[in-house]
Amino acid sequence: MQFKKSFSVSELTAQLKGLIELNYSSVFVKGEISNFTHHSSGHMYFTLKDKNSELRAVMFKGSNSSIAFSPKSGDDVIIQGKLSVYEARGQYQIIAQHMEPAGIGALYLEFEKLKKRLQNEGLFDKLIKKNIPKYPSTIGIVTSKTGAALRDMLIVFKRRAPQIKILIRSALVQGSDAPKDIVSGIKELSAINNIDLIIIGRGGGSFEDLWPFNNENLAQEISRCRVPIISAVGHETDITISDMVADYRAPTPSAAAEVATNHLVEAVQSIQNSHKRLINIAMSRISSLWQTFDNFSERLVLQKPKNIFNQHKEKIAHLSKALNMSLMRMISLKHSTFSNLKTKLEALSPSNTLDRGYSIAYKEDRSIIRSPDDVKLGESFIVKLAKGDLPAKKEISKN
Repeated sequence: MQFKKSFSVSELTAQLKGLIELNYSSVFVKGEISNFTHHSSGHMYFTLKDKNSELRAVMFKGSNSSIAFSPKSGDDVIIQGKLSVYEARGQYQIIAQHMEPAGIGALYLEFEKLKKRLQNEGLFDKLIKKNIPKYPSTIGIVTSKTGAALRDMLIVFKRRAPQIKILIRSALVQGSDAPKDIVSGIKELSAINNIDLIIIGRGGGSFEDLWPFNNENLAQEISRCRVPIISAVGHETDITISDMVADYRAPTPSAAAEVATNHLVEAVQSIQNSHKRLINIAMSRISSLWQTFDNFSERLVLQKPKNIFNQHKEKIAHLSKALNMSLMRMISLKHSTFSNLKTKLEALSPSNTLDRGYSIAYKEDRSIIRSPDDVKLGESFIVKLAKGDLPAKKEISKN
């Protein structure tokens, strides 16, 4: 067999790579993710499959950082990207540039088209955005009257700035009729002369639930409204066209209420702090004045010696009276003690004993005779009686 020109594997692979990349530079592919790996480098590697075929896929870090969900094995997705060939293995693959859950792929594409068109028209330009008033007195809210978003905002307003007047225009926030109703709400509130700020928004939901806020007519109305508008749709990760066009984008409805009252709260705090400082200054001044008054009073007293003399005279009189009373009590107590002792001494006195008929015998040397044996035969002694002394002598009885 005679062969015509042959290709090396590398040459054939390179030609196929060129043809594929030239003709499939931007394609949309729908399939189920399998073998998903989010590498530490930030790149995503996975296989996109349906019931008949598989396609290897890679999504580099720079592209996957902008996707609004966390893909995983089993997810049905729509990928926009370009086909390429991995020459080392001769395998073709898709390099994904955008990824969305399959159910909202069409909506996402519409969102991107509207976003690009409005951006080109300048509706996102910061230079045309109106400043949020620092001290609003009247704020209008366009949202569902039964939603959690309204309740959350009212709680914040009541806590932070209860003096603000809140006007509520209930509107649909989901479904095909919602954009028109929200536009009407903005027009009605902006027609009120003294309204300072309008907040539009709703609580969180799916991409489809938030779709009314990706409406072109609503975006145009927000842009031309004379009253500044805060857009607060869903949660922090939810970005809508209304958020991009509005004069301020709040991550949540509660955050919108906080933004609207920030300067008021700061002003109230500043006033309260100033009030406290003024009170402290006043109290310090009053204390100083009282001290000055006391010092002045003391000097006045020193300037009038008669006042000092009278004060000391009264003090001496008081002390003298107290001293006299103390002395009288002491004398009375001593007198009572003396009387008791006197009575006891008189009861023990020898003269009182003699008065009762008793006598005392003692020798000439004044020693008391307590027994007959104390006196010798023929010895003289003295018997003391109540009315005098009786000399005596011990003799033998003649009986």
